[in-house]
Amino acid sequence: MDKKDMQAWQQEKAKELFEYSHKLLDAAKELSAHHLEEMQWGMKNAMESAKSAAKNDLARLKELQESATKEAAKRATLYQKKVKSVLRDIGDDAADGTEKHLEKVRTSLVGWLEGVEDKLPGHADKLSKVVHDMSTAGQKMFKEGRKIVNQVADAAEKNIEDYRKTSDSKKKSK
Repeated sequence: MDKKDMQAWQQEKAKELFEYSHKLLDAAKELSAHHLEEMQWGMKNAMESAKSAAKNDLARLKELQESATKEAAKRATLYQKKVKSVLRDIGDDAADGTEKHLEKVRTSLVGWLEGVEDKLPGHADKLSKVVHDMSTAGQKMFKEGRKIVNQVADAAEKNIEDYRKTSDSKKKSK
């Protein structure tokens, strides 16, 4: 890679890092907004409970606690989905960027090997083929690994949701 190509590559990297830092900042803002919403809801609940306790209205306090418990479970599920969505978007962006860079590295390596094949001693073509096959296999493994991670995350979320539903139904039947 000559000096001009290196500068262009460095500028491209700087631009990508700048864009990614903005994506992270936007994700942090979104997560903060979701968190703030939950904090405000919690504070509102605490105020209502405190007013009922101050008035010594225990029936109202018990009613508030029961409704808050039910609402908290619903809100926690919704909050989890919002956070997961933000994190998945960030993860997908990062994985896409990594995949793009792996492809560039693979292409560069294969191109270099093809360029030096004539200069290397015998069987250089076999070495080139091995490197090409290994880099292609690595790229496929990355894609498969990414798919497996997403499947495992989805399965875990489904299991948690199923468990929550069964525990809710057990509580209702009591």
